[in-house]
Amino acid sequence: MSPTVFKEKNYSFHFFSREENRIHVHIISPDGEAKFLLEPTISLVNYSGFSKQQLNFLQKTVERRKDEIIKKWKNTLKVEITNISEHGFWILLADKEYFLPFEKYPWFKKAKISAITNLQILRSRHLYWPELDVRSEH
Repeated sequence: MSPTVFKEKNYSFHFFSREENRIHVHIISPDGEAKFLLEPTISLVNYSGFSKQQLNFLQKTVERRKDEIIKKWKNTLKVEITNISEHGFWILLADKEYFLPFEKYPWFKKAKISAITNLQILRSRHLYWPELDVRSEH
């Protein structure tokens, strides 16, 4: 899954938490896509479709919002939606996987995938889906 960190203008900033261990962020828009590493320094890894002006804007945005990206990265590493099917979805939480069937949790059935994958840990095993205003304990 690729949790969205934030959106700015027509750019969506997200990452694939299991893609690699280094903290990084992907940016996509109708114009193209790019990937920046955040540590040890912010650096452009690859891109396609963006102009130099767009890349400069993206780098400045990543620099300005670095703390927010890192915080979201660390939360996502603790909890992640690993799969969604027509019957429900799987959550990986503290190295244990849970299945949440839509039959038991019907408020997720018609939710957008982006709303399901936008998941936060409030504390310990308390989960929160801000777009749906749903809280759960596992």
